Amino acid sequence: MAAAPRAATGARDGGSDTVRYEMVELGPTVNGFILSGRLDSASVGRVELPFTAAMADGTRHAALDLRQLDFVSSLGIRLLLSAARAVAKRGGRVVLFGVQPTVAEVLAGLSLDSVLPMVATQEEALARLAA
Repeated sequence: MAAAPRAATGARDGGSDTVRYEMVELGPTVNGFILSGRLDSASVGRVELPFTAAMADGTRHAALDLRQLDFVSSLGIRLLLSAARAVAKRGGRVVLFGVQPTVAEVLAGLSLDSVLPMVATQEEALARLAA
């Protein structure tokens, strides 16, 4: 049921920052994507193409689990929007769930809830996508 984890690593300030994503099947029309780490300028470039391609391929809808995503930069937001557009082009929708408070505050402050709606749980995300 679950696909192999996919990861991208980027270096920042001499250190190492990693963003990881794992794609899992949540239903016949929904893929889940678990994002963890930091989605920042150092890591976006390495994950952008494979992540967007995975989001655009396969089933119709996507539920993004952000419980383990600690940070998102403006480039990370652009990546999420680009992936959501790719899903929308094939008639699907994207819902975010488990968004960390700091990430939720940034997304809400940009009024992105119509494009990237946020709910608390996976169950709520699946219900929203089924509606």
